[in-house]
Amino acid sequence: MNENAIPVTLFIGEKNFVETGDNKTKTGYKRHYEGPFFERLKDKVDFDVRHLYPLKGRKYSIWRHLFNHFYHPFYFKTEFKKNRVKHIMFQEEAFMLNYLSGAKTVVSCLDLIPLAMKDETSAKFRWFAKWAYNGIKKAEKVIANSEYTKKDIMKYLKIDERKIAVAYPPIHDQFKIEEEAPDSFYYSHGLSSDRKYLLYVGALDLKRKNVNKLLQAFKVFRSRHMDTHLLLVGYTTLRGEITSMMRRIKRLGLSGSVHIIRNVPDEELVAFYNMAHIFVFPSLYEGFGLPPLEAMACGTPVVSSDRASLPEALGDAAVYANPTSPTGIADAIEQVYTNEELYDKMVAKGLKQAEKYSWQKYVDSTLKVYEEVWNKNKE
Repeated sequence: MNENAIPVTLFIGEKNFVETGDNKTKTGYKRHYEGPFFERLKDKVDFDVRHLYPLKGRKYSIWRHLFNHFYHPFYFKTEFKKNRVKHIMFQEEAFMLNYLSGAKTVVSCLDLIPLAMKDETSAKFRWFAKWAYNGIKKAEKVIANSEYTKKDIMKYLKIDERKIAVAYPPIHDQFKIEEEAPDSFYYSHGLSSDRKYLLYVGALDLKRKNVNKLLQAFKVFRSRHMDTHLLLVGYTTLRGEITSMMRRIKRLGLSGSVHIIRNVPDEELVAFYNMAHIFVFPSLYEGFGLPPLEAMACGTPVVSSDRASLPEALGDAAVYANPTSPTGIADAIEQVYTNEELYDKMVAKGLKQAEKYSWQKYVDSTLKVYEEVWNKNKE
């Protein structure tokens, strides 16, 4: 270890945002600190990792969750006194700074959904979020995952722009163009290699993901292209369920043409991105938006919502639609679906856009924040 390496303690939450028993499907957050992050910084940063939520359990318990939150400030009190940079990797876990010193601290902020989209969360959770986010104000630096999130931090938390840095998340190396998936892959999921598929990847039960409007848009689109099916690949949140969605699919007359697929490990997720004809992402709010970029890296053209951070993340490499208009979404899909020249153009642009989000750029941006905080407080 380089004796001049910056000492950094990472506080990483072991949150499981997926349905009970699902140990495979990962969200962008769960993948956020995996991969070559440590390897690329090992000569410049002396990492120490501390996992949050010390009291464990097989099933979710609100009481255990609350106990963990109130126990954390006491549990990590000694850690915050050490002469190290303290990096809290998720904004809602900044609640600790309401009780501990904010000296030499960095907080990563991926979004401010409870404040920006009040209908997305319960009143109780919004209260908790406001309390947690108050801790962010005590941090010396905040790392936002996009300029859009940076503006939200300034707007809702009134934090000085000079305290906020932007580090765009990287696209993991496994997301790339691969050979055609074998027939066994299609067979295992009840699919056919002879059919064209539209693909959505993400949470299936969150309002902001706008899956209901996607289903309505698909009904419009399928009236023009009866041979095309829709794949919904993802997960439900801890308290979520998809029964109502399945009933809605039936009411729309889409049974048999919409496939819900959960518990997908990364290697299969890559295959889904590759086999899809078009990736559709109608989200109403994203702090950044990794799934459409992962699709682009796999050579699949993207039709995206024109809201929040998505135009910033995707640039001119996507075809945009108003996410509140099912017909508008269907027309955007139709535009790419029927125009071979545009289709090929979007594939090429997507591959180029995905290249912008490398691990090296992410690591360099993060290291710059560590250096700033460490050198400012060097003793």
